[in-house]
Amino acid sequence: MGQGVQQFAVALSDLGSFRAFYEEALPRVYSYLLHRCGGNPQLAEDLTQETFMAAVKEIQKQGGVAAPIPWILGVARHKLMDHYRAREREERKIKSIQTSREDDYMVWEGEESRQRALAALDGVPGPQRAALVLRYLDGLSVPEVARVLDRSIHATESLLARGKVSFKRAYLEADHA
Repeated sequence: MGQGVQQFAVALSDLGSFRAFYEEALPRVYSYLLHRCGGNPQLAEDLTQETFMAAVKEIQKQGGVAAPIPWILGVARHKLMDHYRAREREERKIKSIQTSREDDYMVWEGEESRQRALAALDGVPGPQRAALVLRYLDGLSVPEVARVLDRSIHATESLLARGKVSFKRAYLEADHA
């Protein structure tokens, strides 16, 4: 093997070795992520940043890493998988709201509708949003939501009803904006 960062341990206590590791690893990690996230540079940059933040924490915990390039690419792979899992959960949650909707005129089509729904959910007051998320996104029953929110079942049902109205209003306002 040629002289490279992979041949020595990386520790935060040795700033020179960490700097050399970072300079070699940064373009590799970014390229790895860029090719696996559909060529989206913003996403690749965000995931690269998350990768190095997680790497620094782990190096601090372990005291060093013996094979840094393969290791950091593994960290990047895990960050990418976490991103896609989170995105999938978010899409399932949005789809759950879609299937539980009571109004036929609220049409959900593609990324734009998804973004509008997320924006509308952000516009719902905190307690109502919490109840809606627990009930329709996390799939908890009304009694379970009541327990989590430390409210009576009747108060939780009222909160959910008001939350639906708030969500519908925010969603439809986003449609006309």
